[in-house]
Amino acid sequence: MIRILTSIVLLLILSVAVWLPPYAFVIILAGFLALAWSEYVNLATSAGAPPLHGFGALLPIACAASFAAPDPRTPIVTTGVTLLLSAGLGLVAGRHQPELAIRRTIATVGGICWLGVLPGFYVALRYEPRGVALIVLLFAAVSLGDIAAYYGGSLFGRRPLAPTLSPRKTIEGALFGLVGSSLGGFIVVHYWIVDTTWPVGVAIGLLLGTLGQTGDLLESALKRAADTKDSSSILPGHGGVLDRLDALLFGGAALYAAVYFGLL
Repeated sequence: MIRILTSIVLLLILSVAVWLPPYAFVIILAGFLALAWSEYVNLATSAGAPPLHGFGALLPIACAASFAAPDPRTPIVTTGVTLLLSAGLGLVAGRHQPELAIRRTIATVGGICWLGVLPGFYVALRYEPRGVALIVLLFAAVSLGDIAAYYGGSLFGRRPLAPTLSPRKTIEGALFGLVGSSLGGFIVVHYWIVDTTWPVGVAIGLLLGTLGQTGDLLESALKRAADTKDSSSILPGHGGVLDRLDALLFGGAALYAAVYFGLL
């Protein structure tokens, strides 16, 4: 029951955020990224590679927000400066322990790419003329895939997908998830993005579902290294913010690429 209530609250927040003006969407996204960065710092630190903490959360937020700039060169410059700054600070902070300095730097740079650059594509999508429809397409494909994978795996799962990373995930569940993602892509494209053919919607849904499962396994690997089940307990029944974002992060970049190259 708690899990369902939490899902309803998250859905309401998401629904409001997507329909708000783009700048308000960026502000809400920044709040989620600040929480996700805090969880990432805790996980990576437990795994032996502590990223920059405290004001370090401003680095991925700056990267993501830079995608709202009208000049397309701004995200490139911002990301480059941010990564150089984070690398320098990481090396200075661990100058007396070279091995720790290297791990800290890699964890910080990787975290900024994961929680800064990739969410930036959500910002870029929101500023597109069909921004709301595109983000709904992404959420629908990933969410329906997640639901289908959960129930398909519970009912028919037999063979483990990645036993060392996530023992409860199965190949059967993953296949059900891809079907669900394809269905999500079909529904949104067919009934909303009507100037695109439904096979394209199915293909994009399949791509987003595959990337969603990849992102989920990536965070599972991090949690396994940190020897913990959830990134935090801030969301009752769901774990942490990072547990909810992991499957969504890679999809934004792929969907923006599809728009940029005229596939959608």
